[in-house]
Amino acid sequence: MSSTLQRQTSLLTPEIDEGLYSRQIYVMGKEAMNRLAHAHVLISGMRGLGVEIAKNIILGGARTVIIHDCDKVQYEDLSSQYYFSESDIGQNRAKVAVEKLSELNSYVHVTHSSDIINETFLAANKIN
Repeated sequence: MSSTLQRQTSLLTPEIDEGLYSRQIYVMGKEAMNRLAHAHVLISGMRGLGVEIAKNIILGGARTVIIHDCDKVQYEDLSSQYYFSESDIGQNRAKVAVEKLSELNSYVHVTHSSDIINETFLAANKIN
């Protein structure tokens, strides 16, 4: 099966790659890892702490991660956010961050948004 097809299949019915996630399964247990593999996660704010949380959730193997930020990259962001560069200044933080964060784990579907977060947004993105 091609890697693209495997990734698309894993988005529909995530199976835990026990080789990739063996350390996490050992620490958290299979049930907790299974819950994480089915989780839809929203992370709002791509400053230093937000990007670190996003990185860890993506590497951890959540099913989907939505990166949210309404602001644009500023020069001051370059000192606390290692996924931004000077060429990103003026672009939306979420859009720039997702381009690099999505490379961390091909099993995790990573998207971005700068929409207002409300009940409709949360329901449409299966965030509870």
